[in-house]
Amino acid sequence: MYDGPIIDAHTHPMLDPEAQIVADPHPPEAYLALVRGSRIARAAALTIARGGELKRTMAGNDAVLRLARDSGGFFYPVCSVHPADGGAAAAEIDRVAAAGAAWLKLHPNTQRFDVADPAVEAVVRRAAERELPVLFDAYSPWDANQPGKFVNLATAVPEARLILAHAHGPGFPQLLLYDILARYPWWRRNVWTDISATSPMLAGGPFAEQFTWVLRKFGIDRVIFGSDYPIDDPLAAVAAVARLGFTDEEQAAILHDNAAALLVR
Repeated sequence: MYDGPIIDAHTHPMLDPEAQIVADPHPPEAYLALVRGSRIARAAALTIARGGELKRTMAGNDAVLRLARDSGGFFYPVCSVHPADGGAAAAEIDRVAAAGAAWLKLHPNTQRFDVADPAVEAVVRRAAERELPVLFDAYSPWDANQPGKFVNLATAVPEARLILAHAHGPGFPQLLLYDILARYPWWRRNVWTDISATSPMLAGGPFAEQFTWVLRKFGIDRVIFGSDYPIDDPLAAVAAVARLGFTDEEQAAILHDNAAALLVR
């Protein structure tokens, strides 16, 4: 079993009481207490912007930037904008990139936008210009066409680095699209997936073997670990990766190396 450092690329530490997403408060201190003494060496701190509330967007971004500094770099800042904010969103991307943001976060379900909206492409293009990977929530039970929309987005902005959180959830076989695309010389392989939520959900169940097979076809070098804290316990999420049957080398890539490469600017 891989016994090196781990990067948790998907956490939601509560920095604002209005951002509480489970019954009990989940501040950064609670996450740190859970992982103390473990191999988790770094963790993403995510925020999600609301449309038309620029001051609140800036405050949320400043909070994760401050947390990254106050934690000595244990947390890395994943900032957010809302595509509907247009020019203001572009200016905020410029601001947070200059302030040290690591990635950008977009959430079609929570932010209520369509991945095919031209405003989303504009945000992704601006993020790519500022060398910010974009972490999308990538499971929508309300939009069966969303997987194809992500392919179109990645093709339209080939210089972007897109991370699809949750591996399309129960629709994980849709990731096989990328195995097909990899056969074409023009495909840039600019899409990653994080296996937060989906990995603990499937490990030990009847779909576990299929999930692992699909991820291998997708490309282990494009798979990253996340816990989706506080939805799932980070250490249980780590254990789920091993239970899925990945080799030591694959675990090293998933639990650390692939995310580390995406953190290089």
